[in-house]
Amino acid sequence: MRQPDTPPQVRQAIILLWITQTLVVVDAVLTLMFPEPDMAGETGFLVIVFLLLLGLYATLITFAARRKNWARITLLVFAVINTAGYFLLPFETPEPWWTEANFWLSSILEVVALYWLFSGAGARWYAGKAAE
Repeated sequence: MRQPDTPPQVRQAIILLWITQTLVVVDAVLTLMFPEPDMAGETGFLVIVFLLLLGLYATLITFAARRKNWARITLLVFAVINTAGYFLLPFETPEPWWTEANFWLSSILEVVALYWLFSGAGARWYAGKAAE
């Protein structure tokens, strides 16, 4: 449920976060359609972990849209961990092109969305909740 006083900048940020979720789902579906041979026995486990993380992230986006500052901060922490993991724990084998493209596109969109949530009208909107 959207807050009636949500600034356009925050609405756009939330939309971008939902787009990143959609990109992650597309990547997961492509990965399951074209699995690597060593992944065959782990598919069920990976699907369960993916669905749990998808649900967690969707919940955070929903709460961020409802002006919950802790959700906004948690999204930022997750983005930092995700980016650090990409650079500090590189894949042992080259990933398919769609995984690389998806990572960079969703990361850029997420950075823009988080910037909007933490700056200007977004920052004032979340700060206004604390002052109430």
